[in-house]
Amino acid sequence: MKPKEAIFEAFELKSAGRVPATVFGGGLWTIRHSQKQFGEMIADPRAYADLLIKTNQEIRSPIVYVGSGYNNYLAAAIGGKIKERPLGAPDLEATLVKEFADEIVNTDVTLIENDPVIQNIREAARLVAQAIGDEVIVSVTAWGPFTLAGQMYGVEQMMKATFKKKDEVHKMLDFATRLVKQFYKPLVEEKVIPMLAISDPTGSGDLISDRIFRAFSLPYLQPLLAWAKEHGAYTWLHICGNTTDKLESIAETGASCFSLDYKVNLAEAKAKIGGRIALAGNVDPVSVLNQKSPDDVRAAAQACMDAAQQGGGFILTSGCDLPPTISINNLRAMLDMAVI
Repeated sequence: MKPKEAIFEAFELKSAGRVPATVFGGGLWTIRHSQKQFGEMIADPRAYADLLIKTNQEIRSPIVYVGSGYNNYLAAAIGGKIKERPLGAPDLEATLVKEFADEIVNTDVTLIENDPVIQNIREAARLVAQAIGDEVIVSVTAWGPFTLAGQMYGVEQMMKATFKKKDEVHKMLDFATRLVKQFYKPLVEEKVIPMLAISDPTGSGDLISDRIFRAFSLPYLQPLLAWAKEHGAYTWLHICGNTTDKLESIAETGASCFSLDYKVNLAEAKAKIGGRIALAGNVDPVSVLNQKSPDDVRAAAQACMDAAQQGGGFILTSGCDLPPTISINNLRAMLDMAVI
């Protein structure tokens, strides 16, 4: 069985005694591991693709996430400015909206087709898919609509608007959804990637309630993920923080897989929604993967597998994106726990 086939089986909730293990994200870890900078790498899609291919030869993950760490470049492609950091993924220097959503929501989303970074991310995905896509899942990452809208509008400003300016929020979410679709459009239409990797951390239970999630996030995630499915692509959805209060709502998104943060009780999530959506998680990326020994990592990974009852529809991975300082020995300790 090819590595990617075990992931596809999990997405289909098949139970065949297999528990695949994969990295989640890993863009910052990969860039630091190579001693490069984000801006430097994305300027050359061939070099970036070669880095991803070489890195995966070392760690042997069944999923490779092209563009991980570059999520803010989508907002930059329509007028934002990127701020590189010595340690960390690039940020937006400032929000794109000064006061009202109308300042931006009528922008033609095809404007991103003129952006060299967007084109380079796509080209790198094509190159990686050509090289190793027969064996592993080559995916491309993006923010979900709620998070992307918050990046453009301002997270605090948007949180307040969910109570006082609901129309503003819906305008931003509609625009963000169209923007994400435009970003993925050639990749899914050309069948370059079989899976979208959507991260929506602003939808966290640490920031919004299930009521707000249902009112604002769910109505835009559903059509976006359905669009991917119509094009034959699976969807991996990650939401940071404690999402226990909204597990039922997340199961309604239509995602192929929900990647749980380490703050969520995996056994509880499995019991509540494991029969409707594949689950992935959720080894603590900081206190375990980054700070403890390989033996500790293996023990934590086994605890996750036990909590998920080692049945179908489960993928072992970290409970959030990888910190840049995780040792390769710890990463391999988690990945080697796969039961295939």
